[in-house]
Amino acid sequence: MNKKCTGVIFVLFLVTFLLSNRTFSQELKFITIDVAPWAYYDEEKKKFAGIFPDIVKEIEAKTGYTISIKLTPYVRVNRELEIGRQDCTMLVTEEDRSAITTLGELVFNMPLGVIPHKNISLKTYEDLYGIDISVLRGSGISKRFKQDDKLQKSFDTDYKIILRKVVHGRAEAVAGAIPTIQYLAKKQEMDNVLGEPLQLGVAPIYLQCSTKTQRNLEIVEVNKALKEMREDSTLDRITNKHW
Repeated sequence: MNKKCTGVIFVLFLVTFLLSNRTFSQELKFITIDVAPWAYYDEEKKKFAGIFPDIVKEIEAKTGYTISIKLTPYVRVNRELEIGRQDCTMLVTEEDRSAITTLGELVFNMPLGVIPHKNISLKTYEDLYGIDISVLRGSGISKRFKQDDKLQKSFDTDYKIILRKVVHGRAEAVAGAIPTIQYLAKKQEMDNVLGEPLQLGVAPIYLQCSTKTQRNLEIVEVNKALKEMREDSTLDRITNKHW
């Protein structure tokens, strides 16, 4: 084989390598929790739906990257990021996750609080005393709410269970993410049982990306896209669409 042929083959190999490496680098894997309306699988339409998938679509349009989505229970998110099987998530921050991820752009603030039965009026924090409140296990709500031993709190693992308790009189209020509770109540045709919410705090939702994956340049572009989406109200439009 002459030098000219060898040179051509080398150039072709180099181009192929760079193109394949570029394609690989533009594929990102995002993971989040399976909770409507944040993210869920629409069985009728056979596709992912909710706020998270809509945000991902906008990021894809702005960056040109392909982003796969995985939905999982909350307890599995950190493990997937820790071993580098998934690149990023968008969730509330927590101490354990901060040790294995890099914090990115703020996506939005999730309102947290308590929604009572429609026969109960909550105007101030003090109105919470004396009523049975069912709380989604792991919900932060607020520091005061979490540490207040004078409140009558019971804990459950599913909002649907809690809503049924309120409907059947086994609880007088539900505490957690206000938009999610209201969305699920409407889907379950239970929204006519609930009263006006008392907001006690917010949970900032941030982009958080694994320190184990080599996606630095791509994550910079994703952060840039999220910042633009927040500034031009795209993120507000998406959340308002679902809540």
